[in-house]
Amino acid sequence: MAAPWEHKVLTYKLGMKGFDYGQVEEQLNELGRDGWQAVGTLAPSFGAGQAIEIAVILKRAGD
Repeated sequence: MAAPWEHKVLTYKLGMKGFDYGQVEEQLNELGRDGWQAVGTLAPSFGAGQAIEIAVILKRAGD
């Protein structure tokens, strides 16, 4: 029996000018056309509390 959901985790690193939210949006739109839906985010902090990476959690119906 196939799983009812597939999951994917995308990670984005902090760059010299911050996070490239345009890239995030472009990738999410592309994955959305393939049935993926963003369902959550994670922004772990390290050291002084600054997030150096963000993660976006996606799901889509399984086969």
